[in-house]
Amino acid sequence: MEESWLTEELIQNTYLYCIKRLHDTGEAEDLAQDILTEALVSYRKHREQITAVYAWFWKLAHHRYCLYLRKKQNGAVSLEEVGGTLPADIPDPADGMIAEEEQSALNHALSRLSAIHRETIIRYYLQNQTTRAIADDLGVPEGTIKRRLFDAKEKIREDFTMTNTGRSAYAPAELYMNGGYNIPKHWEKLQDLMTKQILITCRKEACTIREIADEIGVAPVYFEEKLNYLLEHKFLKETAKGKYLTDFVILPEEAYRDYYLEKAKVYQDVGKELTELLTALEPEIRSVDFYGNRFAYKYLMWILYVVASDMLGKKMRELYESTLDPSVPADNGKDYRLMGRVKFPDEIISYGDLHAVSWSNLWQQFTTSGYRRVSYVNYFQAEPFGDRDRILNTSNADLFLRIYEDSGCTLTETEKEKAAFLVEKGYLQKTDTGYMLTMPVFTIESWREIEKRILQKLEKLAEKYMNTMRQLADRLLLPHIRKDMIEEYVHLIMGSAFYAVDFVFTYAIDNETLTIPADYLSSAAGICLIVQK
Repeated sequence: MEESWLTEELIQNTYLYCIKRLHDTGEAEDLAQDILTEALVSYRKHREQITAVYAWFWKLAHHRYCLYLRKKQNGAVSLEEVGGTLPADIPDPADGMIAEEEQSALNHALSRLSAIHRETIIRYYLQNQTTRAIADDLGVPEGTIKRRLFDAKEKIREDFTMTNTGRSAYAPAELYMNGGYNIPKHWEKLQDLMTKQILITCRKEACTIREIADEIGVAPVYFEEKLNYLLEHKFLKETAKGKYLTDFVILPEEAYRDYYLEKAKVYQDVGKELTELLTALEPEIRSVDFYGNRFAYKYLMWILYVVASDMLGKKMRELYESTLDPSVPADNGKDYRLMGRVKFPDEIISYGDLHAVSWSNLWQQFTTSGYRRVSYVNYFQAEPFGDRDRILNTSNADLFLRIYEDSGCTLTETEKEKAAFLVEKGYLQKTDTGYMLTMPVFTIESWREIEKRILQKLEKLAEKYMNTMRQLADRLLLPHIRKDMIEEYVHLIMGSAFYAVDFVFTYAIDNETLTIPADYLSSAAGICLIVQK
């Protein structure tokens, strides 16, 4: 375009200025064309006198609008009124501020339209396409395009009479999330503040893109890509045309706090009970053929406590699920599980003197030259241990497993460097004849045998805890669960309710039933391998 100030955005905003005042498409188009033509002619005549071009333009637009109304009412105006006297009368800065604010409001209104409405507006008013041409290009009926144009204009008009900005725009809430299975591949995409606010906004009722934009104070153009990702991977679902609902459970942090404090009371004896059970099972555990079955039993307990907690939870879930309504789906149709907790800025939530051990349960799986599957199990990717999740990897797993098979094997210089790194991290120990592993290694068969022997001893303990935890969760958490999230409740949240490992480890550390590492940052405690030829 010849004049750099006469942009497509200005043309678009001129039309919006007119449609806001006239509420008629034909009249607005005529007035917009009149304003733009007059502005172009006047600017070329008086450009040297114009220092604030946009302030000048909007004053001219207002002037032409007033003339238009008088002409419409009286049928004629004087030549002096029509003539270009305005450009020489450059407005003062205050006039310009009003015009710029209005332009900003128009920009904001347009930005808050959904992508499909924005595209229709731009094609029709800026690219001068007919409704038929737009319909053909987009593969929809012409009536749909007309409806979109009408809806877009109505939404723009509403923006000038309503204050829509929500609380999340200036005081975002915090969303804490935890999950399992394949959730790590999505983790990075879920962590930014805008994505969290979208999920929080849609947690109770389905929202349109405009409602989301209003609440978080961000134009849809800036979060549509995030929205599409959430829809594609089933973190959001479309419940009706253009309305979106979070597709996993988000609980109020306060309700979860109350539940967790009560859960701690329920499980206050479970650590002692599992310690007694595992101590009695020591001869049977040691009779299973696995690498490390002669390690100190307190050291093996870093693994056995997790297995026992898992088996107890499994038994409780079996008892619980046997009582469920058969209509509840067996799974959520996803390759991951996720739940969240929301805390708002004005909430002060304290867990009091609750003492519980942080822990995690991360499995990395890979293939080596000698094994079809190797599961690197890190039960403590949490303080006070360091970051151990990638210490064993595809670059050194072959060497590690060769030492597992033959502790005196001959190493190349490169392999010795890799072995030295694993010694430094506490995964290997140097011996007179070579190296030894500092973690247990199980075959699939030996792992399942240990699970089986522990599970056989848990029937009464599972019955004792299942009903109490069910009643607790139903009382404190179920009221916050949407009806369409019942599957997530019974299989994920109740599954978590039946998992007491954090309270078990609290007991174990407080009562020194574990071998405590001299240096947590160079220890393989809580690490094991499960291998399959």
